[in-house]
Amino acid sequence: MTFKVKLVSQINAIALLVILLSVFLAENIIFNSGGFHNELLSILSIFFYFLIAYFLWQKFVIGICIWTIDSHQISISWLKKFSFTSGKDLNITWDEIESISKGIDPQYYNLRIKLTSGEKIVFYHDYLTTKDDFQQLIESLNQTFKKIAIKK
Repeated sequence: MTFKVKLVSQINAIALLVILLSVFLAENIIFNSGGFHNELLSILSIFFYFLIAYFLWQKFVIGICIWTIDSHQISISWLKKFSFTSGKDLNITWDEIESISKGIDPQYYNLRIKLTSGEKIVFYHDYLTTKDDFQQLIESLNQTFKKIAIKK
């Protein structure tokens, strides 16, 4: 089974938000210290900031990967790596996996895979992303992991 999933880089997201907030504040202090005196200009300015933020988010924060699940392993290959990261492809055998769980925040899903070596691999999925196979991936991972755990 193959799934195409969009994931979020937490570090890139925080850095982008800090940079955008700093630029917004600096721009308002330098150029608009008296504030906008035109309501239309204010609305267009806010729209412009959100548009830039959206495109920068897609470029620097979102990564796209293909998950392939079979009876032997999970393979994760990156179609679009996170900016400023190496983003190596992963192959994890079911024998290496101790548990699969999710984070506690219902608005921001994180998939946690704990390996028998003690290492934890965490993947973050933004709940605003609805056009990917993340939910089907979670169901498939849990079903396959339960089947393999029963066989052990």
